[in-house]
Order: sequence, then C-alpha cells, then structure tokens
Amino acid sequence: MFSQSIKIAEVSFSLDFYEQPNMKFYHNCIGLALVVVAMISCDSSSNKSENLSEEQVTDSIASVEEVVEKISFGQLQAEMNPDAMLDIYNPIGNENFKEGKVSFSFNIRNHGLGRENPLMLSLNGASPKPYSMPNFLMDLNKGTYRAVAFLLNEEGLSLKEYGNFSARDFTVGESRPFPEDDAPYVILHLPAEQQAYAPEEAVIVDFLYLGGGPESDGVKVKIEIDGQEYYTQEIAPVQLSKLSKGPHSLKISLVGAANDQEIGGVFASETRNIIIE
Repeated sequence: MFSQSIKIAEVSFSLDFYEQPNMKFYHNCIGLALVVVAMISCDSSSNKSENLSEEQVTDSIASVEEVVEKISFGQLQAEMNPDAMLDIYNPIGNENFKEGKVSFSFNIRNHGLGRENPLMLSLNGASPKPYSMPNFLMDLNKGTYRAVAFLLNEEGLSLKEYGNFSARDFTVGESRPFPEDDAPYVILHLPAEQQAYAPEEAVIVDFLYLGGGPESDGVKVKIEIDGQEYYTQEIAPVQLSKLSKGPHSLKISLVGAANDQEIGGVFASETRNIIIE
C-alpha cells in the first residue's frame, strides 16, 4: 500500500495562474457570440431579402393579372335598301285575341323573301326568329305583346330605313295593354341569346332603333359588356373584338344624351348572354 501524493500545497493558485485560462475562455465566448449574432443577422437579412423578393414577385404577378386587354369597338357600314317595304297586316294595332293560335300576315315590296332571305320577327324584345313565308300562325298564351318585324340585307344584318320594319301591339286573353308611351326603344337583332362564337370571331351587335332618331330624340345608344361601355348616336352595327374566352353578358340601352341615364320605357334596354368558346 502506498499513499498518493496530491501535493495540493505545492500547486500554485496565484491569481495570474487562475485567471489566464478563464480570460481565454471569456474571449472565446465573446467571439463565438459575435459569430452567432453575425450569423443571425445574416440569416435575418437573407430572410428579409427573400421576403422582399417574394413580395416583388407577388406584386409583379398581380400587376400582370390586372393587365386585361380592352375590348375593341368598331362601327360597321352595312348595305341598305330604302326601297324595301314591310307592313304588318295582322295583327292590327291593339287587337285582342283568344289564347291559342294567332294569325300573322305581312306585305313585302321591293324585297325578296325565302329561306335565304327571311323576314325576322321579335316578340317583346326576345331574340328575333326567321320566317320564310309571309303568312303563318303562332300559339300564344295570355299576355301583352309587341311584335316587331324587319327585313335583312344580303349580309344578314337588319335593314334600318323607315319602311324596312314594322311594329304592332296586341293582347291575348284580355290582358292589359302596354301604357301609352312615345319614348323611343331598341330591338336587338344580334347577338341571339346564348349565341356561341369561335375564339377569334368578332361579335356583331345589330339593332333597330324605333323612334324619330337618336339626335332628335335626345338619346344615345349605349352598349355595355365586361364593365366596358360604348356610346353612339349612329344607327349602325357595332363590331366587338378581343373578347376573352367564356360567358359574357351584353346589354344595349337608350340613355339621355345629356346625362347618360337610362330612359324609361318598356323596351329601352335589352340583354343577351353569349359565349366565346
């Protein structure tokens, strides 16, 4: 057995000897802390840069999405035929019919009539339908009706001169007639309800104006689609292009020339839903 000599008394615990290694440790800790702070700062700066970059990209994408090509509106010059005459013989004005078959009869002069060149008839502002015969029957329910008939040119657009069209009000089943009103109104020929168009196909807005004339009546024709508006006092077809794919709602109305407010009247406006395929 032997005893281990620890020699504690022989080890010098002077202040210089004790503090020197701890000062090194202290400095090392300081250095390490600075490195950590620098790394955190760099990481924070990097995150800020990344966030800023992401915000810039998001803003850029939003800006691109907001850039929507505007619809192009252009007036068309349509062929006219002021010599063509159309009269509605039946129904006569304000006539009342029993529910069921109602007779329609037309007289056409200076204009052909057939499948390739039909007369068009709109009831109460609905999409006009073609008829290749001057006499036919329609099955109608009780109600108040306004019949507007018109002729087409070789391009399939409505003839708009006085005498090219005719209108009659009548009732079925003792319905109450329309109130007397001399206000002008429009009949929308094209587009038809739910009409479909190819992607690059232009949309033609073809309408009749029934009144004295937009300028003399103090009105303008307003066409609205996708939040865009077009005004005119010319009674001529309007061509729309650059419409996006999908459904669209088109409205045509008569507004006051002085205030752009829609005028009163039963048929002062019409709406059609169309589809760009």
